[in-house]
Amino acid sequence: MSVQIPEAADKLFLVENDYESSPFHQRDGNISISLISSEAERLGFKVNIYKKMIFDVTSQGRRVGFLQNSPENSAVYTHCAKNKSLAKRILDRGGVKVPEGREFEDRDLALRYFESCKWPVVTKPLNKSHGTGVTTAIDSREQFLSAWDYARRFSRTVIVERYLRGYDLRVVVIGGRAVSAYARLPASVIGDGESTILELVERKNQQRVKNPSAGISPIRRFDFLDRNGRSVDDVPKAGEYVQLASVANISAGGDAVQIIDYLDSGVLEIALKAAACFPGLAQVGVDLIVDESQDVVTAEVIEINGNPSVSSSVFPSYGRPVNLPEELLNFAFGNLHVNGSAREDPLVAARPYAIGEEFRKFATGTHPQRDLVTQAACAINLRVERIDDLVTEVSDGHVSVIFYKGIPDRTSAVSLKISRDRNWVKEIVNEAGLRSERTPSRLVVLCQYRILVIDGRVVACTFGGPHHGNDGEPCRYEEFNRDVTHLLHPGFIDIACCSVEAVFSPYLAGVDVLASDISVSPEEQAWVVDGIFCNPSLALHHFPSQGVGRDVAGSLIHSLFPDVASTSVASRCVHAVICGDVQGVGYRKWLKRQALLHGVAGWVRNLNQGDVEMLLEGSPVAIESMVNLARSGHPRARVSDIQLEDYPSLRQFNFTMQS
Repeated sequence: MSVQIPEAADKLFLVENDYESSPFHQRDGNISISLISSEAERLGFKVNIYKKMIFDVTSQGRRVGFLQNSPENSAVYTHCAKNKSLAKRILDRGGVKVPEGREFEDRDLALRYFESCKWPVVTKPLNKSHGTGVTTAIDSREQFLSAWDYARRFSRTVIVERYLRGYDLRVVVIGGRAVSAYARLPASVIGDGESTILELVERKNQQRVKNPSAGISPIRRFDFLDRNGRSVDDVPKAGEYVQLASVANISAGGDAVQIIDYLDSGVLEIALKAAACFPGLAQVGVDLIVDESQDVVTAEVIEINGNPSVSSSVFPSYGRPVNLPEELLNFAFGNLHVNGSAREDPLVAARPYAIGEEFRKFATGTHPQRDLVTQAACAINLRVERIDDLVTEVSDGHVSVIFYKGIPDRTSAVSLKISRDRNWVKEIVNEAGLRSERTPSRLVVLCQYRILVIDGRVVACTFGGPHHGNDGEPCRYEEFNRDVTHLLHPGFIDIACCSVEAVFSPYLAGVDVLASDISVSPEEQAWVVDGIFCNPSLALHHFPSQGVGRDVAGSLIHSLFPDVASTSVASRCVHAVICGDVQGVGYRKWLKRQALLHGVAGWVRNLNQGDVEMLLEGSPVAIESMVNLARSGHPRARVSDIQLEDYPSLRQFNFTMQS
């Protein structure tokens, strides 16, 4: 067989695994869920199946939510893994080698890039899986145009990257351990000198049906065959290896060969390093291209899968099966952190947030969630790095948290998926016994309240006025809202915390409650939990239409970094003169917005000779970031020099733009 895998593993092809008697041929529903559920029940755990690939496993009072293959995966890291370009950026930041390439929306620009490359390329959609839309080994203009059109059927953005020679390997890492590693061989047949390729494919598909995993995905893709000018009506010579598809995914008709016992240790180290870049994923599928054709084995990571198949490890076509469900359950019940553990005080109100007109404008920016998180982090001297427009890393040098918009990486993909279906939320909340004993009367006006919960504690509540009363209509707070945290009855605090727990305890959650009066016991009125949101508006609490807001972004950051939050940091004050082409380009206005974003006080003004002068006061990290931005962050300014001088604290409290 002309497939490049570790030489010692060649003997695996002598015998194909036989799963014809497996009970999983008669399974109900998704094979991964069936495998994990069956293993959980064998271990004496209780399993509860919901819908949309979500189920939970309970043992000794501990409840773990699964989304298809994986337990409690971070919603943020799931997003990062799914976005192929973002995943490569994170891997590159972590020192993991990835193939060079770029992403494009314009075909002509992509074509020019391809023609400038001195090597074959791969095209793939930005955020699809299972090999969907992927074409490999493209080395001609005609092939590229065809591959581009194929990828664009699935995504507006297409990645064009260097094609690597070698075999396709998936390493499954659970809790920092490589537990499975299988080569993925492209769909292929072996000629017998008499049968056509189509007849050989039909025969192989009949064989695949005997495998509970491979049988799900018969061979249907022939792009590699077509590209090489061959037809399914051709008759290959006896013993001839014929590759049919350009991708090696099992879902595209490929075969899994378990080779973890034969794999070069250096390849496993690369896979472990790549998985460590995604600490919020309970299991990580690290996809590599491994080249063993030379004396030194090389490997590069091509993709990260945050929800890798369980069944391909349990039912490889060749090589020993790996009980991945057992590995997952042992990890889930031995290592995973639980959000919202029992608290002595379920209400820790966020401190007041000082607002003015400029701060209100700040809330109307393109990404207020991201900006408020950044401001709160800078206020306590945390470093903030923007990975892309919506993904931000906050770090104290030891602990790092990645946010997608306002969602911290501690929130699970299970919670996020449930929260997006309001009717499902209501079902789960009702099943948890969180429902009023009284039926709402049409004569009684119910008001809308948003209760914000961070790691199992209520930090704020806003009142949005009377609900419009239409069944199925969500709560709306745009026209009017004010803070009523001080009025919250303990009964509603308990309802909010228990509702969040019912949807697998997202770290940050907004709970919408309809009630006559939030200050009166829930036992004395009709009430409804109307929705739970994993990316609730922070600006809603920071910038009420009436009254004083609350610094809920500050509460979020303080909760995630308690050691830093409890340490006093001396502010830094600097005076700066910025020289260069910095007037008449909107530089001062831009600097003011950056100061608001970083929680920095002071002022900025133009000087007669064409320079700009500013005074900055804030945390040392925020000042450092502001100076770096002043030097090179504005798109139209040209800074030739910055003259800096440290000043003693002047106790500035806002930032102004002086004339």
